[in-house]
Amino acid sequence: MSVCADAYTPRDTRNLRIFTIWCLSSAVMFVGVTFLIRKDIIPHGPLAWSLAIANFIVAFLAARSYLVFLRGADELLRRIQLEGLALGFGAGAVFMLSYRIFERLGAPKLDSAHPYVVMAIFWAIGQYIGTRRYGMGGER
Repeated sequence: MSVCADAYTPRDTRNLRIFTIWCLSSAVMFVGVTFLIRKDIIPHGPLAWSLAIANFIVAFLAARSYLVFLRGADELLRRIQLEGLALGFGAGAVFMLSYRIFERLGAPKLDSAHPYVVMAIFWAIGQYIGTRRYGMGGER
């Protein structure tokens, strides 16, 4: 079993699974709706607006399910998660502020979703670092 998985109780595992399902649903929906609108497969009208609102709701439910996971976690797991979030937020802020200058110097313009990818990657790295730092690989 992985180091991170050893830190989770059965309730944590269930809550994390629910969060993962909502996140994947949100990501798939975002890509699908973006593709449909960008390629003019669906017109900019009530259907497109309905899909955009549905995407917002699914993303909101993903965030809400993470809060449920976080509130149900013990203090150490919550600390690891929050340190991971802090690293992700910091990396995202540095990336957004710095890349804006690079764009003005001629770098390719990025979509507003690209900083989220940076934040998510560094959030995962932060969780890994926290798990290693606090020795969460053994029995609980």
